[in-house]
Amino acid sequence: MSKNLSDNINELSDVTKKYVQTRIDLVKLTVLSKATQVTSYLISNLILALGGALILFFVLAAFVVWYGQTYGDYLTGLLLAIGVLVVLFVLFALFRNQLISSMVLRKYSSMLFEEEEEEEEL
Repeated sequence: MSKNLSDNINELSDVTKKYVQTRIDLVKLTVLSKATQVTSYLISNLILALGGALILFFVLAAFVVWYGQTYGDYLTGLLLAIGVLVVLFVLFALFRNQLISSMVLRKYSSMLFEEEEEEEEL
């Protein structure tokens, strides 16, 4: 009986070690998944922001050329374009905390808590 008990305890110990290792692996995979989601979110937003800035600069350059050809005054067109950039920059500077914080918080919370919601459904 004691041999059987010691075998059962050894087997329980081995199973417990495997279970703990499996849980550690699950946590590692979950962290990897979340890190991948965060990185892809940041990279995609960076690409969108750079593309938007590039489009904005080309539109403003086209406006300067159009204004210069239409009214014969490239300097005024350039000053108008710079004025638009300054206004956009000031608006962004004033509202950046509300815009960025709410967007990032919403995205991160949806990434972090989606797994918990899936577990509750099961």
